[in-house]
Amino acid sequence: MWIISIAMLIYFPEFRGFGQGYLDYEKGRLDPFMYEHGYDPLVLLQIARVLQVLLVAVLFLLLYYFLQKLIPKLPAAFAVLIASFDPFFLGQSRLLDHEAMVSLFVLVSLLAFGLYLSQERKFIFLLISGVAAALAQLTKSSAIAMLAAIGVLLLIQIFRERQRGYLKAFIDNAKIFILWFVILVAGYFLFWPGMWVAPGKMLYQVYGNAFSYAFQGARLTVTEELEVSRFSLNTSLIGIWELAKILLSRTTPLTWLGILFGFALPFTPRSELVRPNRQLFALLLTTAIAFILLIGIAQGRNSPHYILSSYLSLNLLAGLGWFHVLEWLVDRFGRGARRLHYAGLFLLLFFQVWSAVSYFPYYFTYRNPITYSMGVNKDFPQFPYGEGLEFAAHYLAELPDAKDSTALVYYSRGCFSYFYPGTSTSFRPYYIDGEHAEDLLNFVQSADYLVVYYANQGQLEKYGPYLNILSTVEPMHVIWMDGYEYVRIYQVDTFPPELLQALADL
Repeated sequence: MWIISIAMLIYFPEFRGFGQGYLDYEKGRLDPFMYEHGYDPLVLLQIARVLQVLLVAVLFLLLYYFLQKLIPKLPAAFAVLIASFDPFFLGQSRLLDHEAMVSLFVLVSLLAFGLYLSQERKFIFLLISGVAAALAQLTKSSAIAMLAAIGVLLLIQIFRERQRGYLKAFIDNAKIFILWFVILVAGYFLFWPGMWVAPGKMLYQVYGNAFSYAFQGARLTVTEELEVSRFSLNTSLIGIWELAKILLSRTTPLTWLGILFGFALPFTPRSELVRPNRQLFALLLTTAIAFILLIGIAQGRNSPHYILSSYLSLNLLAGLGWFHVLEWLVDRFGRGARRLHYAGLFLLLFFQVWSAVSYFPYYFTYRNPITYSMGVNKDFPQFPYGEGLEFAAHYLAELPDAKDSTALVYYSRGCFSYFYPGTSTSFRPYYIDGEHAEDLLNFVQSADYLVVYYANQGQLEKYGPYLNILSTVEPMHVIWMDGYEYVRIYQVDTFPPELLQALADL
């Protein structure tokens, strides 16, 4: 919200004077409003993304600052670099979504909290932790999963202070938690103007939607109200296992090994690192597991980016694991191997960067070569985000009379429409539900081109009959990326009458 508002003030400050009220992007009002006044929403998106990337960079620096307060600077820097160049995280951090900011706010908050507990009881660290937690909650309510790591850190601290008596240690740490929570609430209120006016309504919308989504499978706009009798969770563990498999297929083999090496962190022979290593190990592993469990048992969609905090935590753990394994090898084979230590760190970082760069410009399309060789996601990309549709738009934009043409497109807004000079019409999933065949036929016949996002539609069973009908004609153009068929473009005026009749009978 803040990023897009700042981008609007930079690019289109006059928007405040037209009396249009709140521009809800999901209702399709923003783009027409900007075009009407001579502004391009693609430029707004670019400015907003630059702002987000700058914020992400600042948060990474803050993350490094707190990490190097706990452990030496070199392993802290190496871990942060490994995590920042994780292909999936790198790609998501450049999309205008919430997850990269959520994950960084969460980790900054946890590291500052851990530092306050274990080393320096400076109020500024507790303040930063509480404010970062508030910003994480304001960014996305799923950040509540961080409370698991907060709880683990407090339990560790209580155990360390057991010589003073468990009750006294518990009371003292409970006071710290209460103060931290008060800072969180104050920050939540301060940074959300809506809370100044109608706090009850704002909280109901945020957490009502969160509970509705988690327990009823959809937002309040669909379920209309919270009904406790309809609450349920995915307790079969299938959702958790699916998220874990997705994480494995989207992280690099280097990260896999680093995570395994990270399990040795608590057993470091260096006495000065035993305490911070154990704290970091518990913090990072708990955060990763907590987000996977939270999203895995929820009734809503289990999109891969919903657990980006898990990706960040595990990549930090992997970076620390690799560093200490190489350091152990140096200690074992003598000081003369110090150069090999640095060379090893450089090579590991190079391979992590290469894993991401080889999937430029999206990065998040990375697929782990080991899982791919085992047949995982062999025919379709795991979870396409609209990538490739801009190539379809560019292709159609080069055709004669493109400005006067109409395209019916799956995922039309932004991914396609920002690059296509003609009219973009959105293909609605309900068109193929058996009850809206007339709507489907009308929109197809009113379009010049039909754009099928095969990377997504092709792997969904409900689109099978629809795609089978279209398979009776040759597409005018097909877009392939990374060995996958992504987009099929059809010219509607080449459809024979029997195909149109089949769509009408769908």
